[in-house]
This record gives sequence, C-alpha cells and structure tokens, in this order.
Amino acid sequence: MIEITCPSCNRKLRAKSELAGRMGKCPNCGQPIRIAAEAPDETTDDVQEVQQLQPPNEERLPTYSAPNRLNRESRYLICDKSRLVALWDNNGSGWMLITGVGEIPVKRNRDNIPTTGTYQLVELKFTMTPEGKRLSGVACYELGSRWALTVLEQGDDTITEKITGPGCLNRDQKNAVRTEIKKHFMQPVWQDSMAVMDFLSNADFHSPGVE
Repeated sequence: MIEITCPSCNRKLRAKSELAGRMGKCPNCGQPIRIAAEAPDETTDDVQEVQQLQPPNEERLPTYSAPNRLNRESRYLICDKSRLVALWDNNGSGWMLITGVGEIPVKRNRDNIPTTGTYQLVELKFTMTPEGKRLSGVACYELGSRWALTVLEQGDDTITEKITGPGCLNRDQKNAVRTEIKKHFMQPVWQDSMAVMDFLSNADFHSPGVE
C-alpha cells in the first residue's frame, strides 16, 4: 500500500501499490490527488483508503506516460514557479530562452540557462481539422530541480530525460501559459478549445492536464 497526504485537506490516505503514478480522488474533500510513485517501507493504521481512482472529469484527464521524445506536432513550454523560461517549436531553431529582451537561442546563450529551480514542462497539443490547426489538449510534466535545463543545448528531445513524473500548474503558471497561447496563436486556433482554456483558468492545481 502507498500512504499519501491530500494537499487540499491534509487527510492521510492509503492507495493500492498498482495505482502508483495515477490520479485519484480524495474521499474526504473530493479534490484530485496524484498517487506517489513509490510506496514507503512502513504504513500506519490511521489512514483512509482512496475509494475512487479518478476525479469526476476523468475522461478529460490525459493518461500519464513520460515521452522519450518531443511530439513534432506540439509546442512545448517550460515554466519556473511563476513564468515561462523556455519554449520549443518544430521550426529548426531548437529551444529558445525567454528573457527580458525577447527569445534567444539556447545553443548560443548557454550561460543564461538556469541551473536549479522548480520547473514544469508543458505540452500544448494540436489537431488538424478541415478549418485548420486547433488546440486540443495540455499535458504537464515535472522536471528535476537540479541541472534539468542544462540539457536543452544538447538537442530538442534531451529534456525528456529530466522528466520525474506528472506535473501540475499553479495559478501564475497557468496565467503565463494562457497568455502565451493568446500571444502566439490566432484566436480561431484556441477559441473553441473550451476544456483547455477552462483548465488554464480554473483553480485546479493538481491535475496534470486536460484533453
């Protein structure tokens, strides 16, 4: 069994080991909760077993699976605790750092790469429709806190080696991602993506994304 603590209500919970890495629903407060990837050596008796494996909007949550390369149809952003620090498009430019003077290529600005911090890799997913490219989903991945971004200069896909698990976005990060979407893409690309824009506007800071 895996012991976890709900970040919303602090209730101690217990889940089956085979649920490691999945999203569950706190039976006390009803909020989504990520089940830890590893079980502790000892458990206690004053915990409540998770009754529901998925939150109510289960069909809108992506199944977590760490990618081993970037999806060439997607756009990727990296957030620190409050803002965007890097981005990637499949346009041949590689990873770009976001600075006060604009976007600069990682490969020519290695000294500007942050070495420590808390980072989230955000994938903006798109589908092609008869009307053109449309935003269809968001997936978040947590990155290692030390030296994770230094691999950006080594190639487009190397950042996937630094993924440590499913991620989540706080209010500032969601605002930054939403602002970037509206800045970079014409309104028809995202205006009908209600599930995505709602995810980036609501107060759910535990889910790893939406589709």
